[in-house]
Amino acid sequence: MNKMFCCDDIRTRFSLFRRGLGGSEVTCRLKGLCCVTVVSASVLLVGCGDRNPPPPVATQSETSADGASTAVPPSVPVSDPSRARRQNERWTDGNGVEYLGNVPLDVFFDQPYSIASDMTPLNGAAPTNGQAREVTPGMGKELPLPETAEDPPAIAEGGAQSWDEMIPMSVIDEEIKSIRNFLTQSLQSVGSYNRSMLMVPPNAAAVAVLSGIVMQHPADISWKEDAIYIRDLAKKMNESTLVPGKKDQDRLLKLFESMADTLNRSRPADLDEPSADDDFATVADMRYVMMRMSQAETKLKTEVNEGGFASKKEMVKHESAILGTMAKVISLEDYGYGDDEEYVGYAQRIVQGAKNATNAAESGDFNTYELSLSKVSTACQECHAAYKNN
Repeated sequence: MNKMFCCDDIRTRFSLFRRGLGGSEVTCRLKGLCCVTVVSASVLLVGCGDRNPPPPVATQSETSADGASTAVPPSVPVSDPSRARRQNERWTDGNGVEYLGNVPLDVFFDQPYSIASDMTPLNGAAPTNGQAREVTPGMGKELPLPETAEDPPAIAEGGAQSWDEMIPMSVIDEEIKSIRNFLTQSLQSVGSYNRSMLMVPPNAAAVAVLSGIVMQHPADISWKEDAIYIRDLAKKMNESTLVPGKKDQDRLLKLFESMADTLNRSRPADLDEPSADDDFATVADMRYVMMRMSQAETKLKTEVNEGGFASKKEMVKHESAILGTMAKVISLEDYGYGDDEEYVGYAQRIVQGAKNATNAAESGDFNTYELSLSKVSTACQECHAAYKNN
């Protein structure tokens, strides 16, 4: 009697032999399934796909009680049941069906390589993942390209249009006013100067950087035509290492008073004529610029929580703009790292993280905001690990 076994793995197929069925086996894996019909101890039929046995290929007849003759399909698809077929023998039965050994040839695709490479979606559906497609040589069909992580946007060189995209003039105005208030309080006496001395350099560097940006920014501000003088005064505040005491307090106070007058459109006539060739690295030491970046990152992390996220929206937008702008500045060729792809890559990640934080504040998405700051912190840490001691 014939028996049907569906073999889904090697162990099941071998069990046939252990159970004494013996014989030979022809395996077809076109659709991932193998149905084995045991005909006798020496012959196995293999069918594939939906586990249906192969269609009858030859007929025998038997006579019923009333003498009628009925066609009965044989168990073995051969025209001469008395002769077993070799595995690689190609032959045709009495119904015109071709076989290779005991396997009907109609189970094979006419052009298997073309079928295997056909990536056309089923039911005419169009791809939804936006993947580009490339042609594989010799196959004649398109294959999807692997997905890749989105590359961080390149940082444009400093210029009117790029600074406009990086930081609004309103943010520059607010930052300059904030620094001006800080210096007014810090320099009013020797005691207040001594207490806040370490905070003066990063604030002076921020004024120098932002004044330089104002000179290139397309938007207007009341003191724009005097921005070069503001930049030069801020540069002079950091010309030497500060020490506690009246000497540096007096020097800084005089420079600051000239700066305040210039911001008020009353530039002193005795100011030195600044150099038009000064770049960002000349007017603002990188370590002080990075200190301002660190202040912004710390403030964004410690002063914002989910409950008060909406109320901190304007602060987040301001500090994020400062953080991203300073990161862009120190990646410019002025500081000598413009051709260092690794260093510029870290700066790009900080710039993008700051932009994402701003967008999250606009939409009220605190989870995205936290993720953006996490990416900024990671970029800073990796950059310091690679460059801080070099």
